[in-house]
Amino acid sequence: MSNFRGYWMKCNGCTFQSPSFKRKGFKFAPKLVQVADATTLANGELTIKVLPHDRSKIWCSFPPMTFEQYRVYSNALRLKEHGVDMYLEIEAYDLDKDEYVTDVYYHTDIMTTPVWENGQWMVEIDDFELIGH
Repeated sequence: MSNFRGYWMKCNGCTFQSPSFKRKGFKFAPKLVQVADATTLANGELTIKVLPHDRSKIWCSFPPMTFEQYRVYSNALRLKEHGVDMYLEIEAYDLDKDEYVTDVYYHTDIMTTPVWENGQWMVEIDDFELIGH
C-alpha cells in the first residue's frame, strides 16, 4: 500500500473520513463483467454472452453523523456535474493495482434517516451504490 494516501474514496474534495465508512462499509469492484445473456443448452452446457465493456461499482455505508458532517457529505455527493446532480467524478483506491483511479459514476438514490444516538439527533445515510458509466 505504498501509494495509499489514507482515504479510500474522494469526491469533490471530500475524503469521507469524518466519519469514516462503517466496518465493511466500503467495497470497490473496479472491473465488473457485464452479461448480456446466459442460457443453458439442451446438453446442459451453460453459455454466457459477455458485453465488450465492463463497469466499476462502489458500495457505501456510513455510520450516523452530525448534521454538520452530513452537509459536507451531501454537498460532495450532490455536486452538479454534467447538468445532473447524480453524476460524480470519483477517485477510488484500487487495492490490486496500488493506485488511485478516477472515473465518472452515477449514484442510486441517496436517502437519509434521522436517528437518536448519544442523546442527540443525528443523520444516517442509507446504504447506496456508485456505478461507473
